[in-house]
Amino acid sequence: MSNKEKKHSLLKVLGITAAAGASAYAGVGYYVFRNAFDLQNSRFLQKYGNQMQLPMLNLERNEWFAHSNRSDDFIDSYDGLKLHALRIVNNEGSHKWIVIQHGISSYSGTLLEHMYEADHRGFNILAPDARGYGMSEGKYTGLGWCEHYDLISWINYLINLDPLAEIVLYGMNVGAAAVMNAIGDYLPSNVKCAISEGGYKEIKDIIRMQIQETTKVEGKFFMPAVDFYVRQILHFSMNDISTKRQLSQATTPVLFIHGSQDELVPVSHSYDNYYACASQKELYLVENGGLGNLTNDEEYFPHFFDFIKKFVK
Repeated sequence: MSNKEKKHSLLKVLGITAAAGASAYAGVGYYVFRNAFDLQNSRFLQKYGNQMQLPMLNLERNEWFAHSNRSDDFIDSYDGLKLHALRIVNNEGSHKWIVIQHGISSYSGTLLEHMYEADHRGFNILAPDARGYGMSEGKYTGLGWCEHYDLISWINYLINLDPLAEIVLYGMNVGAAAVMNAIGDYLPSNVKCAISEGGYKEIKDIIRMQIQETTKVEGKFFMPAVDFYVRQILHFSMNDISTKRQLSQATTPVLFIHGSQDELVPVSHSYDNYYACASQKELYLVENGGLGNLTNDEEYFPHFFDFIKKFVK
């Protein structure tokens, strides 16, 4: 074989190797994207959804829900999805509202305990199903970014129903991310305070954690590949968004709640969010609290509503 032929063969091998490497890199990026954002095919979301330890409701609370004045409300999202929320109005003369954003792999009805406690303190309730969950349309989650625009739409919807509404925002993990991102944008003065439970500081941190769990490789190596699919399918870039930046612009008072044993989001994230937040703020840590079971702590709801009382009389 001549030197020219050898050189040609070497270039061919190198080309094939580079193409195979690029294909494998893109494949890992898509695999991670699907597991993080695709609600129908994500083993990551299903894993943590199955770990949610939601409290067993007693007969009194089941009876309360069955006899509540409930309605199913719908709006259109900014990108054309039909979104659903459960609305409970048992306090007709009250203008106090709590908007409840559920957590990972669940839906509006999973936070009935919060609804019950709020109702008995004079609040009416709006509990949206996040996009792709419950009765809301959608195939992908935005892990709190797309959802924060949806939350703002629900706030405006609520104010149209009740112009005198005094609104409290509450969210758990993914719902908490939506709440934190929302208070970094302009919100009407009707929004009086917010509560973030188990919220993570950045989407990128959750993605890196998943990459390292599934590939045992440093997460940042595959982030450009994952972000390619985020930009193509969800139409935002993880490099252009920041929950910490949103919090640095916040004017709405925030209570950060976190369990010390949370397996999905390390408690350090709430510390970072707390220090990044520019508005009036408090931090409440539940010792030995895990994913979705913080209400087992007898001090949980007293802290929860004592904070709200400072801004909604």
